[in-house]
Amino acid sequence: MTTYTLSIVEGDAQEATGTDLFSPDCPITFSELGPYSLLWLTENGYDRPGRRVVVTPAGRSPGIPVIASHDVDL
Repeated sequence: MTTYTLSIVEGDAQEATGTDLFSPDCPITFSELGPYSLLWLTENGYDRPGRRVVVTPAGRSPGIPVIASHDVDL
């Protein structure tokens, strides 16, 4: 099992250390997330304009301001 951190960030995700959840390079896919993670994303407004979800190895900061973060075991 591998643990990743989902971080909701504002601003330029290009500057972040990590991979955008919706990028083909991402180590996990949106469809792999369980109901709790999907609810967490929705409750924290991941789909608001200017926000992105960045995936990093567990415990690693994406290097830009984070609105919320959540660990996922896959």
